[in-house]
Amino acid sequence: MEKSGFFNSNSGDRVYEAADFAAYFGDLVSNGIFYRDANNLKVVPASGMNVTVQPGSAWINGYHYQNTTALDLTLATADGVNPRVDRVVVRWSLPDRVIRLAVKTGAASASPTPPDLTRSSDTYELGIADIAVAKGAITVTGDNIADTRLNPSLCGLVNSLISAVYE
Repeated sequence: MEKSGFFNSNSGDRVYEAADFAAYFGDLVSNGIFYRDANNLKVVPASGMNVTVQPGSAWINGYHYQNTTALDLTLATADGVNPRVDRVVVRWSLPDRVIRLAVKTGAASASPTPPDLTRSSDTYELGIADIAVAKGAITVTGDNIADTRLNPSLCGLVNSLISAVYE
């Protein structure tokens, strides 16, 4: 099937959906965060088992995400026997028609690894931080947070079509 766009409607003969615009912009801009400054969607410790995600924006599959205020996320209670690694993600959900921040809780293990990112036709995640949760931990410190925003396999920076093609 051939498709083209975007043209003005003449008596309702041109109807476009969000998916049409997302497909168009998805071809021009890569997934990732907008790196306006070093704090864009940066994860920092808060009180107890909470972390704060700083304001910022991201782009996933042609859809824009913006967090305009610092947002607190709560980690699950630490395991009493083994450590784990949690992952903070920016999650695009097509069925829910939303992009939100979330914590993916890792499995407690003697040698923990962060949970895998979900990247399917319905859900796509950008990993912005990994958090080491020690056994019995009751607080998160800066030393526990590994910033993954600049890692292109986990998150990366938004690029235009021109820079993405020639990288």
